[in-house]
Amino acid sequence: MLWEIRFHSEAIRENVPEVDPDDLKTVWQETRDLQARHPSQNAAIGLEPMKAKCKPGANLEAVAYPSFMIWALNQFAQEQLAPWVKDEQVSAAVFQVIATIPMEWLGPTVREGLSFDVEEFFRRLKEGGVQNG
Repeated sequence: MLWEIRFHSEAIRENVPEVDPDDLKTVWQETRDLQARHPSQNAAIGLEPMKAKCKPGANLEAVAYPSFMIWALNQFAQEQLAPWVKDEQVSAAVFQVIATIPMEWLGPTVREGLSFDVEEFFRRLKEGGVQNG
């Protein structure tokens, strides 16, 4: 998944703002649709075209960031995420939780793991009790 955005802040440990889960789902789906139309190519979505798809005033960099984190979870924690993914469709619960979980921009330093508490993310998902399928 390629984005035309910054994935880090110059300030170490700066928090990513919470985003609207609906905007996050829209960006996720637009990215998936683009990948489906260009399966063997690297394709990028610009922020300007996404403005028309999201609610007015949406911070598109902040919306794209947790979308990238869902992609990362789907790559590196696929078994854990599986109860909330069916036929490659991500549950609304995933968008709800990741849109509001505290996370930090990736900084200019090397980091182990993702920029949010993955255990807390899955705990919140399990508490919600909603799964795909």
